[in-house]
Amino acid sequence: MKKSLLNIITLVLVLTNTVLTAIMVVVVIQSMNSSNAVISKVAQAIDLEKGEAEESQLSINDTETYDPDVKLTIKLKSSKDGKEHYAVIYPQLKINKKNEDYAKLSKTLDDYKGDITQCVQDVVQQYTAEELQSDPDKVREDILAKLQEMYNSEFIIGVIFSSTTIQ
Repeated sequence: MKKSLLNIITLVLVLTNTVLTAIMVVVVIQSMNSSNAVISKVAQAIDLEKGEAEESQLSINDTETYDPDVKLTIKLKSSKDGKEHYAVIYPQLKINKKNEDYAKLSKTLDDYKGDITQCVQDVVQQYTAEELQSDPDKVREDILAKLQEMYNSEFIIGVIFSSTTIQ
């Protein structure tokens, strides 16, 4: 009788231990997944900062400016004041001469001048005059992303507005 009672108590303790271990594993896995997500986001942020630091380390001799020599008059998105606003922009592109695609793609810039100016127009006309005045860097970043997508390369590293007038 004592032996079977000890066996039953041992069996109950083993089953309880197994159930508690399963619960603990489920809880730990969920917290590990959320911890991994946070760690991944931090790692991506560090990589982004590293990429920006590498870009800023380019010397002036490693870059060149492409000037399509066009004056773009762009109708801006309607703002709250109800008036039509226009922006007059002289865009330029900053190019990384050390990029592997530079030799091949820099020769095509003049051929695709119309596509480049159309890309600039498409992005700028999505902004209001207030947005363009308050955050021109956002507009330039959007144009840069669109141009890099168009060329399927990152040899263009910046967009410059040599002159901007907003009316």
